[in-house]
Amino acid sequence: MNEPPTLPNAEEDPEGLFARGAAHWNAEEFWEAHEAWEDLWNQAYDEHKLWLQGLIQYAAALFHFQRGFFANGYWRLMQTATEKTADYAGPRHGLDWERLQAELAPWIAYGKAVEEEAAFPEAPAPYPVLHIEA
Repeated sequence: MNEPPTLPNAEEDPEGLFARGAAHWNAEEFWEAHEAWEDLWNQAYDEHKLWLQGLIQYAAALFHFQRGFFANGYWRLMQTATEKTADYAGPRHGLDWERLQAELAPWIAYGKAVEEEAAFPEAPAPYPVLHIEA
């Protein structure tokens, strides 16, 4: 069993909320990451809000995968998350976005393969990790 993540005191601070979600994500607690980022999403505007929604959808997709819901829900979430985050160039809370995209690529490809094939292909491993720059 994983050690519980050390969580920053988020209060309503955007960086604290993002860090809280990242700690959950890296502990493979994707639903909890989703929940933490929803609080941040509620404070966000415009393109940043859309990017956060995409990140939340990636977390939800990985949560679906953990729970065994691989088919349509997983792929739809991966697809819409990719669309929502594709052109965003704004602040990312220190997240190494290019590295995350590279780590998500096999998971996105897996979702597409699941959508296109009757049998489930072998799932990628390990889960993507969020690398936060100091």
